[in-house]
Amino acid sequence: MQEELVNKFEQEQPLRHPLAVVVRDDNNNTIKINKQLYRIVIDKNGAIDEATLRKKYDPYLDQYDFIVGDISSQHLRLKGFYRDNVKTAIDRKQSTIADYLIEYCNPGGAYFVLELISPVHRFTHPKTERPRPKRKHYQSSLQGGFKKRRVHKTKFPKKKTITSKKKKSYGRSFVIKKKG
Repeated sequence: MQEELVNKFEQEQPLRHPLAVVVRDDNNNTIKINKQLYRIVIDKNGAIDEATLRKKYDPYLDQYDFIVGDISSQHLRLKGFYRDNVKTAIDRKQSTIADYLIEYCNPGGAYFVLELISPVHRFTHPKTERPRPKRKHYQSSLQGGFKKRRVHKTKFPKKKTITSKKKKSYGRSFVIKKKG
C-alpha cells in the first residue's frame, strides 16, 4: 500500500479577499485595478498577466504609490512602495525598488512596476491648523507661583540600651547590652 505524495503548495489556495477588477487599456501603457489607474513603468518579459493579477491583488495594496510584481516558480508576488517624500520605513520607499528587485527577485525573472496615477483613496484637502489651547496657569508661574517645599527627615525615637556588667573569677569581666 503505497500512498501518493501530494504537494500542498501545488494545490490551488483559497482566496482570502475578493477578486480584483483588472482592465488593461489598448495602448498597453496603463492598467486599471479596482478603480485605481496605474501607469506601467516596467514590464520585463511580459510579466503582467491580468488573470493572475486579478487573483493575487489584495485591496490592501491600494494604499501604495508603486506596486512591484515578480514571478517566481509560476507564482506572482506583489509588494507595495510609497513615494520618497512619505514618512515611512526606508525599505518601503520608491528609491529602494531597485534594491528589492536585486535582493528578492530571481535574476532574469519576469517582473513589472506599476505607478499610481490617479489615487481614489487619498484625502487631498490640506489639514487646517487648530488653535492650540492656552495654558491656564501660565501667568501665576511667571509671578513666582512656584512654592519650594522641603522634605523633613523623619525622626524615630531612639531605643534605650540597658547595660549590665558581669564579673567572673580570674579578673575577667564582660558587658551585656539589651535594647528595650
